Amino acid sequence: MAEHVSEVEAADTGIARRLRVVTRPVRTLVNAPHLLVVAVLVIWVACSLVYALLEDKGPIEGLWWGIVTGSTVGYGDFYPESTAGRAVGAVLIVAMLVLVPIAIGHVIANLVFDKESLAVAHVLEDVHERIDRLEHLTLASLVAQHGEEWVQQRLAEHEEADASTTDVAEEMLAMFARKNDTDPPGGSR
Repeated sequence: MAEHVSEVEAADTGIARRLRVVTRPVRTLVNAPHLLVVAVLVIWVACSLVYALLEDKGPIEGLWWGIVTGSTVGYGDFYPESTAGRAVGAVLIVAMLVLVPIAIGHVIANLVFDKESLAVAHVLEDVHERIDRLEHLTLASLVAQHGEEWVQQRLAEHEEADASTTDVAEEMLAMFARKNDTDPPGGSR
């Protein structure tokens, strides 16, 4: 029974690995608005021109067909008659149904202005500046009291302690990253 479970897990891991080949570029595209817009335009123009070539239409008619088909308006004034032309139309429709709403979401998200977040960002910037000033003044005071060598020794000790804390944090992040890479699509079992 345990052997069967490990075979299933191995198959599951293999499938997840193969799916990542597709999902990683899609995630990259979806999370890069400028690249997404370029991809939408390239797909639209490419499909339009391929349609024009396959159906013996001019480039302007092909671009018009691409706009009408990609937007799913479908006036019916131009439509593919060949199987290859229909395949190009299907690719265009599916690509636009998936990618255009995501691009619109990015545009809308950038139009929303959150005053509270901006205020928090300004406060955090001010806090960081004050901490930097306090750190500078504290170091100058410690150098004046104990000398440069003593301060450098204490700083080295604190950096060593911080490095060990960072290592634990980085290990935890790596552990979660590995878990996310091995989880099947749709979350954990």
